[in-house]
Amino acid sequence: MSRKYIDMTKYPRLDHFRHFLTMQQPCVSITVQVDITDWLSRLKASGCPFFLSFQYAVVRAANRIPEFRQRIVDDKIVEYDYCNPSYIVSLPDDTYRYCNVNVNQPFAQYLKESRVKQDAALHSEHLEEEEGDVLGLLFISCVPWFNYTEAMMPYPGGSFSNPSFCWGGYRTEKYLALEDGRVTEKVKTSIPVTLFFNHALIDGIHAGRFFDNLGDELNNFNFSTKE
Repeated sequence: MSRKYIDMTKYPRLDHFRHFLTMQQPCVSITVQVDITDWLSRLKASGCPFFLSFQYAVVRAANRIPEFRQRIVDDKIVEYDYCNPSYIVSLPDDTYRYCNVNVNQPFAQYLKESRVKQDAALHSEHLEEEEGDVLGLLFISCVPWFNYTEAMMPYPGGSFSNPSFCWGGYRTEKYLALEDGRVTEKVKTSIPVTLFFNHALIDGIHAGRFFDNLGDELNNFNFSTKE
């Protein structure tokens, strides 16, 4: 995971960057109900784990956008070549530990590494990141016990610039649709996905691209576990 400084003399959002840096609370939280109907059906047929599979799609979708790999360092901007996730692993006492895994690899290898890393996290004595450069991480959380419509995330201050993601439990609903002149009962499954970001680096158009990318990653997801 390497990074480079952005040339601020050529940075097109310099005025926007400086403007939002002056704000006490420059962060934005957006929650979108993402359609996972077809993806969930293929996931169940594959037998792959829900959380790790969905995280794989989220992280890959985010990394396709340079702004999601940018961070604020001393009022300047650095851009990473790739940002991996930091996510939580639950302990028997209802607390948790952080876990880091490489998503920039084939899905089968990612799953294999995740199992090893999660086992190590379960035996960790402290709540701390494995990665030395925490700025290069994407923060991932999940609340699978309920469905929700909006969420806010904690952050340490106005210069916090790690994009954060959370999703809840999915919900399946029936609806009526007109197909070939006939009213047909259909089923749709959606999941709330919350994106939290610093507006000094990311605008609404970039958030929109993320959700478009996520839909693309889900539609084209390869569940093959063959290495």
